[in-house]
Amino acid sequence: MKPWRVPYAKFGTGPGLERVSRIAEGLGIDLGSFGADGAVVVGSNGKGSTAAMAAALLQQTGRSVGLFTSPHLLALNERFRIEGEDISDEELALQWERVAAAAEAAGEAGNLGGFEFLFLIAAAWFKARGCAYTVWEAGIGGRLDPVRLINAQRVALTSLDFEHTYLLGDTLADIAAQKIDAAPAGARLFVSESCADERAAIEAHCGERGVALRFLPALAGASPLAGAHQGENAALARALACDAATLTEAQVRAGFAAVRWPGRLEMLETSPLVVIDVGHTPAGVRCALEGFEVMRAGRKAVLVCGVSADKDSSGIVAALAPRFDVIVCAAAHHKGAPAAVIAAHAAAAHPQAEIIIAEGIADARRIALARSGAEGAVYVAGGVFLAAEFKAVHLGIDPAALVFF
Repeated sequence: MKPWRVPYAKFGTGPGLERVSRIAEGLGIDLGSFGADGAVVVGSNGKGSTAAMAAALLQQTGRSVGLFTSPHLLALNERFRIEGEDISDEELALQWERVAAAAEAAGEAGNLGGFEFLFLIAAAWFKARGCAYTVWEAGIGGRLDPVRLINAQRVALTSLDFEHTYLLGDTLADIAAQKIDAAPAGARLFVSESCADERAAIEAHCGERGVALRFLPALAGASPLAGAHQGENAALARALACDAATLTEAQVRAGFAAVRWPGRLEMLETSPLVVIDVGHTPAGVRCALEGFEVMRAGRKAVLVCGVSADKDSSGIVAALAPRFDVIVCAAAHHKGAPAAVIAAHAAAAHPQAEIIIAEGIADARRIALARSGAEGAVYVAGGVFLAAEFKAVHLGIDPAALVFF
């Protein structure tokens, strides 16, 4: 797949639902038409896993299912899927050119955000392929996110954490309200039990908006993805899919069994055990870490840690470091905070640990594998770009060749 470079700033000139609607009209797309059989997933962590599981369940109907997620690990194509297959370079090029031309015709080429551009590509492709069901992962919040234009009749809220506070607010109640606003009046909102501390605020906001609300307990042992926290995501995925379509228990089991979702406690090797995770908030990495503890089953483990420069590096490292006696600190080529900064946080969080500063991701991998031994384990955690680049090195790909935005 080619290295696609999005020609727009990530958020453009700021959130712009009106411009997205105008461009969609120019493309002949009624975004609201996706809502009756569509599902939107919002939340701070777990959105991609929930969306992937919901899409896999809906595929058991035998009808076409479109899935739009973010971010990607190795190729932009991963963000667009139909029937579990990434969009081809040829189809992506066609929709890319159509959306870019429509943005130019609408006079919005200088204002459009990169995420909005990708959202419109997904909408154009899903319409062209006649998808019966669509599942959409929000990029940021809900009220300001283009997925709001889907008017989805079913929405899932996976979790709440402090992120993008400059846009979403300074309290979890404010952040919850922003995310819930992806749901139109009359929609059904399914909420993970992890959000229970904000239940009163969520209930009040749903009441004001006329959104039906249901809190869901985790599905014990049902998730095909590693980590106990995935039981909460599995419950949401099942609720979304079964609200959109009639599924038998056998179809639910088959759908879950078919789920593959890279980067979420993904096992790259077994001897030594090598696991990567894309969690990038303190709460997210804590949840994933509990899953890794089960996976490593007592093996001696080495942590490879790196955090993006715009994330809470202190909080993320503090959540990880105390569980490891050997910590290899690295800076991802893309947006990575300096390895020395990560090392300082690690030393503060676990003064007795051996802290090693790597020269890059390839060096970090070499050191970690050498220190773990064949019977040990390596855990790669702290950020999306760290996980993506480590996987790239594992596959013999130069991390610098990866393209993000």
